[in-house]
Amino acid sequence: PLSMPAKGTSKQIDRECLVCGQTTRIAHLGIDTCRACSVFYRRAKNGHDYICRSSSGRCSKGKGLNCKRCRYDHIARLLKQGNTSQEIIASSSSNSPLRTFDNKLEPSTQTTFAKFTKRTELPILERLKVHYRTMCLIRLNSELHARPNPPHPQEISIETGPFYPATIGTLAIANRIVLSALLEFASCVFPEFMNLQKKEKWGLVVNNFYRFRIFEGCYRAGLIYPDKLDRKFAGFTTWMSRENMEYFYSDAESGAKSRAMEHVRYGNAKMVEIQRAREHLKRVIMCHEEFLALFAIMFWTIGDMPVREEITQIGERYREAIMKELHVHYREEKNLDDYAARIGELMMLLPVFDISHDMKEHFEVLRLLDILQEDNFTYQLQKAE
Repeated sequence: PLSMPAKGTSKQIDRECLVCGQTTRIAHLGIDTCRACSVFYRRAKNGHDYICRSSSGRCSKGKGLNCKRCRYDHIARLLKQGNTSQEIIASSSSNSPLRTFDNKLEPSTQTTFAKFTKRTELPILERLKVHYRTMCLIRLNSELHARPNPPHPQEISIETGPFYPATIGTLAIANRIVLSALLEFASCVFPEFMNLQKKEKWGLVVNNFYRFRIFEGCYRAGLIYPDKLDRKFAGFTTWMSRENMEYFYSDAESGAKSRAMEHVRYGNAKMVEIQRAREHLKRVIMCHEEFLALFAIMFWTIGDMPVREEITQIGERYREAIMKELHVHYREEKNLDDYAARIGELMMLLPVFDISHDMKEHFEVLRLLDILQEDNFTYQLQKAE
């Protein structure tokens, strides 16, 4: 026979608040949030204007949440999605009373719940995040351990480097490393890339090389050196600016160094353009997902490069798919309904970094000035396409 519950025993079920992770027995606001979060939300929606502590707007939910802006946004997002959340089901064990309740729902009710709670998958953006970070780690360690006196492994990190002024010698090493890393990166993120011929793979990577180097170099400089607008990363761990041009050519074997410095400062690929590019990025303030989406669109912007029709079609499909994922990101992650102007801002950045012709001309001038030798790897890149 079934025993009666002990006197005073509550039949309510302990559960975790979907926002702060604290234990709650009552679903406040019609969703599984604790009383503290419900009180906070009611007060906050009456005019409080909080700022995200991390400036990202993406602080994680759970017991470590200490950001009022993101706490409010998480609650608002859950309320918008409906009276339940897929997180409850996913975090419950197979014999959980919550799962038992879900299994007893009418099929039509379960379908309605799924409609409100299912998060759209973003496979390309997810692959971009994972493999871009892997590529960064490869470049970070490869460049630093190629230095004459490399730092201790425990002193190395993506965020803090260490970072050094670039020279023309370290630039050649960084170029070799990034091109090798880009080949692996593209194979991991874009499955069709693996099936291309070796010459086609190399052509696509080199075609993207100049744009990527300037775009990423300015983007990362904005994160690490926000107040030094004339500075950009030349490699992953080395930076350059107009002020360090003399040092940049310090390890050149021969040639007219002073003339080369003047060409870099005021020529067709002049360093003053770097500051303008940095200012563009500073106005737009890209999040990491937007940076990765633009990077991928740049990769598949083939331009006048002679390729097979199949490769052109692959590029078109990826550009379209990336744009669709960016739309989903704005709607579901950023909670934006009107983001057309934002996409317009991003697309206007593409021509800012389309400087392949200028960079090729720049390296040709350095060769004529005898700064770069005929067999220099960086100089040979312009002849690879």
